[in-house]
Amino acid sequence: MQLQDLDESRDRQQKGHRLMKNTPCAVTWLGTAFLMMSFGCGRSDTVGQLCDLTVDAGPSQGVVNLKAGACKTGLCLKPVLAAGSSVIDPPTGATCTDECSSDSDCGGELRNPGDAQDARCKGGFVCGVPFVVGPLCCKHYCLCKDFLGGSGAQMPVACQGPDALASCQSAAGSAAAAGIGQETDMYITVAPVRQLDMVFMIDDSPSMAPKVSKLAQQLPKMLAALKDPNDGRYPDLRVAIIDSDLGTGGAYQSGSCGPTASPDASNSFGDLGNFQMRGAVGCGANADALWLDYYAHGKPPSYDPTMDISQVFGCLAGNLGALGCGQEHQLQSFEFALAAQNLHQNQGGGLQNTFIRPQAYLGLVILSDEDDCSAATNGGMFGDKPELRSESTSLRCATRAHQCNGVNLTDAPPGYPTSAKFEANFADCAARTDACPNPTDGNAATDTSGPTTCSPLKDIHHLAQEIKALKAEPDNQIMVAGIFGWPRTGADMANAKYKIDLVPGPRAEDADNQQGQVWDYWPVCYDPDHEPADPTKFDADAWGWGAQGGLRISAFIDEFGVNGLKFSICERDFTRAMWPFTDTIAVKLQNLCIDAKLMDVDPVTPGLQPDCREVFRVPQTDATTGQVTYTESPQSLPICPAGATPDTITADCWQLVIDNTKCPVNGQLFNVVRTAAEIANGPLTAGTKTGTQCWTCPDFTSRPGCDY
Repeated sequence: MQLQDLDESRDRQQKGHRLMKNTPCAVTWLGTAFLMMSFGCGRSDTVGQLCDLTVDAGPSQGVVNLKAGACKTGLCLKPVLAAGSSVIDPPTGATCTDECSSDSDCGGELRNPGDAQDARCKGGFVCGVPFVVGPLCCKHYCLCKDFLGGSGAQMPVACQGPDALASCQSAAGSAAAAGIGQETDMYITVAPVRQLDMVFMIDDSPSMAPKVSKLAQQLPKMLAALKDPNDGRYPDLRVAIIDSDLGTGGAYQSGSCGPTASPDASNSFGDLGNFQMRGAVGCGANADALWLDYYAHGKPPSYDPTMDISQVFGCLAGNLGALGCGQEHQLQSFEFALAAQNLHQNQGGGLQNTFIRPQAYLGLVILSDEDDCSAATNGGMFGDKPELRSESTSLRCATRAHQCNGVNLTDAPPGYPTSAKFEANFADCAARTDACPNPTDGNAATDTSGPTTCSPLKDIHHLAQEIKALKAEPDNQIMVAGIFGWPRTGADMANAKYKIDLVPGPRAEDADNQQGQVWDYWPVCYDPDHEPADPTKFDADAWGWGAQGGLRISAFIDEFGVNGLKFSICERDFTRAMWPFTDTIAVKLQNLCIDAKLMDVDPVTPGLQPDCREVFRVPQTDATTGQVTYTESPQSLPICPAGATPDTITADCWQLVIDNTKCPVNGQLFNVVRTAAEIANGPLTAGTKTGTQCWTCPDFTSRPGCDY
């Protein structure tokens, strides 16, 4: 929440919004007078009012303003959002708080459920410990339940024991007690799981023919970037291919969207998200392989060991072809491949369902030149419709799923069915978010055979949540890269147009129309070696190398925040677009960075003196569910003495090394130094993390301990 939003919410509150109280107070009316009998009303006059932290704070940061004028206690607090919890809408803001000894001390203002903009606490307040480092460490304050998750206000391990309070207060130092304080919680892998599961979704529709061949040339270079430069080895790697063809539920009886020769339960749903290994033996893969395996140590790969996995993969990608359905289900293909496990029991006895390893990183790559058209196939959206014969077969996927300048394209112009030319700035257009209810999203069915006020395509957020549910820590374990219809540069974005206009016909891809010219969605980018001579006129060659704007694909990538990357399929060379993706994966696998700026709690002493609590968190995988949980050690790691080596220390410790190449944000590289005896006993369990809580510098503030 922005500070302006906090101020506006506070202004509304002061203008007469009814104050809700989180307090069990009984009120008895006696005529025109009343008596209030308080049972545990607590400090309801000091807790819960919105207040100003004066700095921005992310979900992993707990911030306190010790001099908040709006709070009677002077204490304005936003706790860390508990791991695995979601931000509610609207996000709960920072609120005034007070010290407490029990939950009954924590009555306070709650948000008004009738006010959609009210950012006060929704779930009520409990007494808990918001900080384990800094000047307020191990002290109890009233906390809003919205931040705490299902486990509630558990006593931190760091604050258990008779000496915990005195110990953490001693470590807080002198610089930490000023007006604004911030604890940043991080989970840093110190025994990286060098396992990466990659799924490539390659659009196999007819328009992709030139681009699939280009990808086959570039993919070997992409995978090669995952090699460790020190030993030339890949991480333990799994690579699978899926395509965009899910058919149309039998809406067409012939053509690329018609029935297929699939051996699975139904042939009306294309390739069903099954992993594709076409021509496996000819490419060097094992005949029975469903994906490619590379093992850094021990087991042989699932392909000819004299070949590099990148060569085998490039061959398989080239064999995919371009004869799939032109109404592509790029996003739903991931759902079918990875989340809908009941679909794959007939393929290798359900082996596909074992592809994802619990602790492995998951990388998804989308390659497509058209936008996603994932829809419930039984909703009636697809098929030959007389009213749509004046437009391309796939145009309905755009007009019913996009909006420009806040107006749905089903409104004229262009309308649905398309009735007029339309043009807008591409930057002003977006995917619609008002998905019609459908059974594949767990809702009731909607008849989408005709015009609807909602979008008949599947809910993008729901599709992303299904992917995130595959991992215990989706924010740390999943990355999505799109190589799709998108402007190549910022300048191109500023000039790009969203355009619907007439194009010549008939065309093979327009199954519904073999007459003359038709309305179609024009490319938002072109390959620079195949630019149209006149962008205002149709150019068949340029069109074949161009790409329509992927607004739904873009919105799906946005669901993954900083772990979502967008590149244009119109680039000459895909390698440049792939390197950031592979480099980022490499960083996740190898470089242990602390991006938050650590506060120097003792500026007088030379060097950085951080206040951090570091503990080992060891993963445990449930043999039945595959769910990974972590057990935290009660013993924290000390900071290493200067010049520490395994032979000079008596206990494992941690240290910071400045390396701006490996950690470009601020150069803070985290190292755990183990004793020689521990090293002799063997490596840490793969996936072991340090639970890290550090007193850090709030953004945009100059203060003691932060000006280094």
